[in-house]
Amino acid sequence: MTAPDDRVNILAVDDSADKLLALSAVLSELGQNVVTATSGREALRHLLRQDQRQRSEHTPIIFVTAYGDETHATRGYSLGAVDYILAPVEPEVLRTKVGVFVELFRKTEQVRRQAESLERRARQLQRLTEASLAINSALSPERMLQVVADLARDILGAHQAVAVAAAEQKWSEVKRAVSLSPGYLPEGERRVLRDRDALVSLLSWLHRAVRLPRRQSEGSSEWTQFFDAVLPAELGWPAAPLTGRDGRNMGLLHLLDKSDGDFTDEDEAVLTQLAQMSSIAIENTVNAEAREANRIKDEFLTTLSHELRTPLTAILGWSRALRSGNSDPPRTARGLEVIERNVLAQTKLIDDLLDVSRIITGKLRLAVRATNLASVIEAALDSMRPAAEAKEIEILFRRGATAGDDQLIADPDRLQQVVWNLISNAIKFTPLQGQVEVSLDRSGSEFEVRVTDTGKGIAAEFLPSVFDRFQQADSSTTRVHGGLGIGLAIVRHLVELHGGSVAASSDGEGRGASFSVRLPVVALGVTALERERASSVVRPPPPGIADSDLTGVRVLLVEDEPDGRELIGEILRDAGAEICAVGSAGEAYDVVKSFRPHVLVSDIAMAQEDGYSLVRRLRRLSPEEGGRTPALALSAYAREEDRIRSLAAGFQQHMAKPLDPEDLVGAVGRLASRGNLGRGPASAPAARVLVVEDDGDSREGLRHLLEIWGHDVEVADNGTTGIEKAIERRPDVALIDVGLPGMDGYAVASRLRQALGDDGIFLIALTGYAQPEDRRRAFDSGFDAHLAKPINYSSLSSLLSQGHVRREAAADAPDPQPNTAG
Repeated sequence: MTAPDDRVNILAVDDSADKLLALSAVLSELGQNVVTATSGREALRHLLRQDQRQRSEHTPIIFVTAYGDETHATRGYSLGAVDYILAPVEPEVLRTKVGVFVELFRKTEQVRRQAESLERRARQLQRLTEASLAINSALSPERMLQVVADLARDILGAHQAVAVAAAEQKWSEVKRAVSLSPGYLPEGERRVLRDRDALVSLLSWLHRAVRLPRRQSEGSSEWTQFFDAVLPAELGWPAAPLTGRDGRNMGLLHLLDKSDGDFTDEDEAVLTQLAQMSSIAIENTVNAEAREANRIKDEFLTTLSHELRTPLTAILGWSRALRSGNSDPPRTARGLEVIERNVLAQTKLIDDLLDVSRIITGKLRLAVRATNLASVIEAALDSMRPAAEAKEIEILFRRGATAGDDQLIADPDRLQQVVWNLISNAIKFTPLQGQVEVSLDRSGSEFEVRVTDTGKGIAAEFLPSVFDRFQQADSSTTRVHGGLGIGLAIVRHLVELHGGSVAASSDGEGRGASFSVRLPVVALGVTALERERASSVVRPPPPGIADSDLTGVRVLLVEDEPDGRELIGEILRDAGAEICAVGSAGEAYDVVKSFRPHVLVSDIAMAQEDGYSLVRRLRRLSPEEGGRTPALALSAYAREEDRIRSLAAGFQQHMAKPLDPEDLVGAVGRLASRGNLGRGPASAPAARVLVVEDDGDSREGLRHLLEIWGHDVEVADNGTTGIEKAIERRPDVALIDVGLPGMDGYAVASRLRQALGDDGIFLIALTGYAQPEDRRRAFDSGFDAHLAKPINYSSLSSLLSQGHVRREAAADAPDPQPNTAG
């Protein structure tokens, strides 16, 4: 038995209180813990409570008795006594004999603890040997770190472990793994990793193993700030650095909260050994991954340079050949065809690069609407038939009998991009006179689009990475097939954005390949919101004969790049337009009052003042000075958010460069409106409109657009001001952003209904929340209509007309007579 403070417990038993007191006095001089009992039963309870039977059976027993005959002595020794002392007792003799057994007990306990320590150490060494195999069998840095964290926690008996590593000390790209005992989930992970940045800061000073015992952490004020940021201060912890071959710190192995007692020097030594063992393997894996990423990047840049320069060579060569003047008409036509084809190839390349950038940054968005999947596939097939015919490849489209209604809610442009990429890929890798088959089937609750070819196939080792960015089966300079290796990565991301999946299969090289796209079926009639959004999307009509005739249309063209300005001017002049071309926004603003254009065509990115600024200044002019001139934005910025920004600034349409001449002429023709120059939708009668929107660009963009359409517009930037203006000026229609700060749009609508009644104002909710429950909440709050952002302007025009007509009808209606029926 040992006392809690490591003193040895000595049990003195006698039924005589005086004798027991005397024994206690003698034994207390040994400096140990004396426990007394007045009966054998009480003594047994002490033994069992302290050590349990397995240990109490070896407790040394000394009899002190007045019975001096041999019979009692023999009896005592037979029962397990180690000594037999006759009373009266000589104090020094008693103390000496008891002291011998106390020291013997101490030695025995020391030997036992050493044996247990050696056994534990042997188990740990065995586990470290097993750990080396487990660590080196991990295939990725993330998996390796997880294995290291799990092993450290398990071997050293901790509740929590963290492994952190960074390649080449790039702490902004740190990898980490957390291992927690089951009782710590999920709260434990929050406690052990409150702030990853704080753990990274720990690495800046950790160049050796560090251990903070529990008691030290409780009483050391210098650790308070660190613990507040990272760890619970009540728990002790050791940490060891992961050190690279060059001695630089590349990570951290960190334990927290031992399950039994506190961490020891021995634990720290084992942790250090495990960290050293792990460091080499982790460094090899992390650096190998970094080298592979750099290799892929270098290969991609090399490929990109090739893919960019090849079309440019053809464009430049044919341009110079045509400028020589020695080309006959067939040769000229051939040259122009090559130039156009290579320009389109460059455009496709740039679009793919921009898509990859949006994917990486998470900015790729879908514009969903009612979509006929069969029509999407047929459109992609039509665009790829010339490429297939050039290689005498047969293209087949098989529509399964189970396809049924091919309608779904999706982004048709992005789905066409998916199908186009898969067909293009199939044609590229299919030899002359091969075959590409596209099939559409419906299986249960999803569509399946499958593209199968008779091409070169895919090697089994490349199949798992076929959808990875910048991966190509052949990236050598002698490769037969071009491309950047990003088309299939874009396909996978677009399909997953639609909630679907894509897979590739092949029986091996030379045996063709098959790509399967699965998309969820979303019926058109699922929700009223989907029906409205599907029917409200209006595609620009293709340019017809009327659109191509710009006779009498005055166009103010603003483009700071001379070649582009000259080209656009020639295209519009050929269509009959009268052109005033200038090279800056300042020049355009100076001539707009005198030239009085029917349409403004302006580049966005210009030196000194951009197109956004120009159109905002233009919208501040009165209608007589040209403030309502329709404007077309031309821009190399082709993202959806760029289009929205243009419309918000005051443009009526946004076109991305490079420009298609027919699309450009058609757009100018529609903006000129031929019989209604300078006006917006002809169906929208003038109305008094209040716009309540906290975003300045959106608010001003709506105001300018509505004024161009001929409406009388008032604006407010918050809900309180909006209510005040609505009650004071009684507009016909209020466009209210739902996400207003302070008082949101729902509260504004509810208060306006209380103040003005059901027919007092037509309320339109503008919102980025487009789910069915958002629509229901808008109607419950008192809104009459719901428009999801980005706004469909055809739907907005229709709603403005509806609101204006309803307000006029309400104004003409006789006042209700009081009900006098009794």
